[in-house]
Amino acid sequence: MPQSQNIRKKIMEKLRVLIRTILYRIGQIEMLLAATILIGIVLMIFAQVLLNSGLGRPILWEQEVGAYGLVWITFLGASIALKQMRHVTIVSFVGGLNFRLRNLIRAIIWLIILFTIYSLIHELTPIMKIEARASTVTLPFDFPRSYFFSVPLMVSCYSMALTSTLFLFEAILGFSTQVSSKKLLSPIGD
Repeated sequence: MPQSQNIRKKIMEKLRVLIRTILYRIGQIEMLLAATILIGIVLMIFAQVLLNSGLGRPILWEQEVGAYGLVWITFLGASIALKQMRHVTIVSFVGGLNFRLRNLIRAIIWLIILFTIYSLIHELTPIMKIEARASTVTLPFDFPRSYFFSVPLMVSCYSMALTSTLFLFEAILGFSTQVSSKKLLSPIGD
């Protein structure tokens, strides 16, 4: 019996580490996308200033693309912040509790977060269909507006759902094992 429990613990730990590694890579891709979008926005603004001041021929679609880029950066940033545990938290209450109780409260909080994300995804699906009917205004090509509003929110929600599921799993592990481990519930990438 104890040997099978050790094997189960090793498998659970390997699975936890694998999921953390995958989420770390997803976070790196999100950071790369956000940085690329930000650089693109800066370059477009620079080109806009040069073309408008020098030639008197502004880029008509620069402001629209910049606004869409900022929406994407915002949602990617929210997902990155969750992975790095840089979202707003109140640690004074939970920090004073013993390890098991702290993990129980964290598990409940992650369940609430997952329910909220699920609700967003559920409500967003019909909105995306409606939003897809409208297209961009000044871009040289017509794209559905959902690519710039609903899709980034949906991508962010799925990424945050994966992260929240991992953190819920780790909180349950921390509650059930009674062993205090700094590995559990640490930011992804640490």
